[in-house]
Amino acid sequence: MVREQLTAILDGQTTDGAYGRALIQVALELPIGVDPLFDRYRAAAAIDHGDWDTLRRCIASNPIAPAELLGVRDLLLAPVDQTSLPAALLNPPQVMFFSPYEHELNQMSRRFRHWARRMLSFQATEAVWSRPDIPAGRHFRHRRLQDAMYLGFAEVQAGRLPTAMAQALEAMHLGDENEPLRLCAPDLEELTAWAMGDEREPALRLLVGLARPSGLSPLGAWQVLVFLMPLIAVMRGDAFMKGARLVERIAARLGSPRAQLIGQAWRVTSEYLAGKVDKHPELPGLRAQVDRAGPGLRTLPLLLTAVTSKRPTDFVIAEAAARRVGNVWAQISALTWIAALNPSSSAARWLAVLLEMTGWRRLVLVPPEVAADAALGLASLGIRGQAIVELASTAGRPNVLLDVALRHVDDTAAPLGSRLAAAEALGTLGTSRAGEVLARLARRNDELGRRARIVSEKRRRTGLTERELEVVQLAARGGTNRDIAERLSLSQHTIARHLANARAKLGAANRTEAAARLEELEVR
Repeated sequence: MVREQLTAILDGQTTDGAYGRALIQVALELPIGVDPLFDRYRAAAAIDHGDWDTLRRCIASNPIAPAELLGVRDLLLAPVDQTSLPAALLNPPQVMFFSPYEHELNQMSRRFRHWARRMLSFQATEAVWSRPDIPAGRHFRHRRLQDAMYLGFAEVQAGRLPTAMAQALEAMHLGDENEPLRLCAPDLEELTAWAMGDEREPALRLLVGLARPSGLSPLGAWQVLVFLMPLIAVMRGDAFMKGARLVERIAARLGSPRAQLIGQAWRVTSEYLAGKVDKHPELPGLRAQVDRAGPGLRTLPLLLTAVTSKRPTDFVIAEAAARRVGNVWAQISALTWIAALNPSSSAARWLAVLLEMTGWRRLVLVPPEVAADAALGLASLGIRGQAIVELASTAGRPNVLLDVALRHVDDTAAPLGSRLAAAEALGTLGTSRAGEVLARLARRNDELGRRARIVSEKRRRTGLTERELEVVQLAARGGTNRDIAERLSLSQHTIARHLANARAKLGAANRTEAAARLEELEVR
């Protein structure tokens, strides 16, 4: 009876489920040597927790599919210079099971994306059907969810953010209701939207959920956090540092050399960004370790080294390393720095193409002022595109955005989409110069003129002064009075006065209501 009940809720392969760590800890208490099924459950749970001594005892009792367990062990404990699956793990269909572990541990982003796409046409029905430790119904429901989420993770690392968002939206309706990957889908959608320039602040429910008994196992938490780390890195607040430190702690518990190197790299990066120092004291040691590691593991430390040195040659090295493994977010970050520091036509063109294709607007290890300078550099070289306007807009530097927008609207050879985006951007500035340009454009009888008239009407409808409009817009994005004062080089008292005036004109009781009313007026 107990055996039948356990087989209905435990999974010897995909251990993280609706019951979370609470059920996995039950598996860790199962007796060893009584039943190969129990041995399999306990062995899988031992891997999740890095309990290698228990795993050895389970293997000695000959559990179900011991080669699968030993394969995961070998991948987790492999040295930092391993870059591909060992020959013993290449036999189908097991190669599809082992590949995501290897590709994430060696950070070979392009390979992981190729695997995620191959999984869409792969199904091991007979193998699953013959395994008593895998509930068939749950497995087949979970597979579609896993395919969607893993492809979304892969697109973040090596592809297009709009595709990642689409996969996250689809995953919200796949699998069982309380499956961990399904609960993670809203985070992936919101984080992706934020990285694409959306003003909606992501909530990152994952970090809160990990502390609950229903949260992910240590290994499962490490895997999901590492997938999301490039997106978490561009969030405001301390979520990046919390996530990076957790990744490193879990890796230390697992004893995995490659996982520990990944965790250290993200933790050092988060502390560098939080500390605002020229160099992190651990960076030289990190560089010494990655010199002997695979190319995927070198990408982030090389990018961080370039950011601390500000030398264009270091960014060229970082970009080449990212391109080699297909890491698009690191490649875009390096090219953005190059475009800001010492723009060349080839680097600028390649950056413009990647921005347009991938959708990245908030970039890892790229401060807003650097992103703004890069957008201006691209525009100065005569490159036009909607992505360039959006990059300048997301950077939040009004003078740069005005310059970039003017270069687009006045360039008759620029793509229409980029000129329309520039007109929309001018409407967000609220300056007299932007108003003059919009008025000039509104006299045209083409699509650009029509868009300029719509934008101008939205600006007039609010009734706010240019400065009041700017202050409310910054407040709507989550800026405090101090943040806004620093951004606009004004006193906090002046900011408070502008907000009070704006609230009175909009008939709002507080800043949140003022922002909502402004958005409503602009949408009409």
